[in-house]
Amino acid sequence: MEKIGRAASMLHLDVLLLIYHFAKFGTGNILEIGPYIGGSTIAAAIGARESGSAKKIISIEIGGRLKHFRIPSRNIFKDLKKNLARFGVLEDVTLINGPSFDTATTSAVTAICCPTIVGL
Repeated sequence: MEKIGRAASMLHLDVLLLIYHFAKFGTGNILEIGPYIGGSTIAAAIGARESGSAKKIISIEIGGRLKHFRIPSRNIFKDLKKNLARFGVLEDVTLINGPSFDTATTSAVTAICCPTIVGL
């Protein structure tokens, strides 16, 4: 859990710890939409890993750039992958680069996780 506090995120540490907890103790796979640069993804991946259960983590990010005052990104998808790798969870997450409502994206999610349950 110590790693979670070091992840760059727009979310408060309490929220990241809740995501970690839900991923660790919840059942089913995890579907995330809009991780930005991955703070929440890292928390979920660490929780899922520590659960001892096989859980698929799918994260959908449209990418682009953001001029944020604290955590800017010129290439959101590239920074997301870099942060997941830095925290050792890149291989635990299936990343989909595209809009969440796009037919190709929803088909990819369905192919990856169905017919199993998405719990978070």
